[in-house]
Amino acid sequence: MTISAAQCRAGRALLDWSQDRLAESANVSRTTVADFERNTRQPIRNNLVSIAAAMEAAGVAFISDDDQGAGVRFRKVEIEYNNKTVRERGRGYAMSIRYRGEPYELVVDRDALDDLDRATYRSSAEYAEAYANHLPKILIAAKKALDAGETSAQGEIYLSHDAFPPELF
Repeated sequence: MTISAAQCRAGRALLDWSQDRLAESANVSRTTVADFERNTRQPIRNNLVSIAAAMEAAGVAFISDDDQGAGVRFRKVEIEYNNKTVRERGRGYAMSIRYRGEPYELVVDRDALDDLDRATYRSSAEYAEAYANHLPKILIAAKKALDAGETSAQGEIYLSHDAFPPELF
C-alpha cells in the first residue's frame, strides 16, 4: 500500500506517536520519517512499507483515495502479542499471539528473516532481534495467513519467504 505524507502525519497523530517513535517502530531513521512528512523526499519502497506496516500493526487503517478522499482511522486491533517472548523453534523463531481471542504460535522461517535484512544471522540473539525489528511486517503477513485459514491443526502460523510481499526483499 502506498500512503501519502498527510496520511503518515495523521496516522502518527491518531497514535500520539512522535517521529522518533514511528522511526523506531518501523526500523527506519527519523530523518526518513521527517523528510517524508515534509514532502521533501519519498522513502524507498521498503521503508514506506515499513512505516505503513508499523502504524497498521498499532491499529491505524489507511483509507485509499476514493470519491471522498484518502484518510486514516482507527481499526480494532485483532492481534495481541508480547514481543519479549521471541524464541527459537525448529527452523524458525516464534512467539505466542492471540488473534480474535484465539491462541496461535507465530513462526517465521530463518531464511525469511535473513532475506528481510539481506543478511545471514549466526546467533539466536541476532535472529530474535531481526524478528523484533520486522514485527509490524510479520504481523501483517500473519493476519493475511490467518484470514486465509493458513494454520496448522496445532494452531501454528508458519511464515516463509513467500508470505511477505516481494518489495520487502
